[in-house]
Amino acid sequence: MDSGNLDRRTFLRGGMLLAVGAAVTACAPMDPRVVVSPTPLPSSPTPLPSGSSRPGTTATFGPNGTHYPEELPWLGDTAVHELEAECDWVDIGRQLQGLTPQQVAEGVVIRVASGSLPGDGATSSARPALGGFGDPEWTRNVLICPRDGFGSITVADVGIRFDQCSRLSLFGFVSAGSFALTQCTNMQLGWSRFASANITRGGDALAFYELVLGFRQNPEDTVGIRPTESYAMTNISRYGCVFGPSVKPADSDAHCDTVQLEGTGDGEFGPFLSVDCVDYGSSNAAMLLHDQLVSAEYEHCMILGEQLPWRIYPLQPGDYEGTPNAFSGGCRDVRLTDSIVAGAVGRMGFTVVENSTLSYQPVDSQQPSQSGAWSVDTGISAWSANDIMSRQDIPDYDDATLLKLGGVAHGGVELLLRCVTDEEEDELSKTAYTAQIRTSLLASLRGARLGARY
Repeated sequence: MDSGNLDRRTFLRGGMLLAVGAAVTACAPMDPRVVVSPTPLPSSPTPLPSGSSRPGTTATFGPNGTHYPEELPWLGDTAVHELEAECDWVDIGRQLQGLTPQQVAEGVVIRVASGSLPGDGATSSARPALGGFGDPEWTRNVLICPRDGFGSITVADVGIRFDQCSRLSLFGFVSAGSFALTQCTNMQLGWSRFASANITRGGDALAFYELVLGFRQNPEDTVGIRPTESYAMTNISRYGCVFGPSVKPADSDAHCDTVQLEGTGDGEFGPFLSVDCVDYGSSNAAMLLHDQLVSAEYEHCMILGEQLPWRIYPLQPGDYEGTPNAFSGGCRDVRLTDSIVAGAVGRMGFTVVENSTLSYQPVDSQQPSQSGAWSVDTGISAWSANDIMSRQDIPDYDDATLLKLGGVAHGGVELLLRCVTDEEEDELSKTAYTAQIRTSLLASLRGARLGARY
């Protein structure tokens, strides 16, 4: 065959043959919950298949479709173990319970059917949506994502709680409610939108990727990270996230911050790492870093207080007209590299400030104690909405914009069909595949052709 004359239909047919083989294999009768013999725990995860459509990470402020866990199967690729769950926490839990350590090490994706997931609240005492699922001894996380793409699953407005879960990664969910994490380890949430987050009791290795939170009228903090009693809260990280303001009523005496890291217990607390993130101040502050927090590090981030949050999220009649601090609290080890800060920084214990700019001239005690120094640009305070967004890869944080990151939403058969001609779709419909195989085929073609995002 002359590759120079390979037309689109020939390519589609050729892709069919390849995809059908993979689909038939994937659909072979098996029950992943049946374990014939004990499987030894792998010492390390199995290398992921080569030829992934995953892009390399690009350092921009906020979401750009590239911040993603290195060891997690890419949403647009076919994992070694592909499972499907109903839009129901019970069925998701059922799929998780059937996994062996070997399967997890090889790579598992649970794709959830479209619909609405229920919840019982996002407080530390709410009934968990998932409680005790996953295994801290697994060597890789299990990816849980919408089968039909970002926006195809909504989570109950009342919110959800994950309690004592390990090695789970939830990507691509949308909710007007909040989520809570209590005593979770090696948990990842990303490419999603929620109103707020409550991370409490204890936890370890909690990571967030291109997560959009806040932008709401509410007197509570957008994000509260609060270890209690003697529980440790360690290794919290964010990549390409946007945390927006929570705005309290004008008559409220609440202390309303965007991210409040408050040590209410006596356990180990921190470190806290942010990379490529954007934080907008709430009514009082963008970042409250408690004295008990061992350290906070910001790499290529924007922390925007003063009047800048209201350029993106305008105040409404009856709102508290605050001038948020960038930082408050008293953490003794705060480090910034390649970052922009607008607003007061208080008594924060800066130790390292490299290639980072502040919107006003700091006093001597606000200069770093170990290395570097603040650059000053008072013009930051006058930035417009366009000035702020032009430094990011997206024009706004609307769901439609997030959906388009990377070119297309992940996993949806309908979306693929929009990318083929009517004639090509007819070819597909004439093929004597089962519905399950056809769905897998279309998803495979779409992933190969377009990659994946949101």
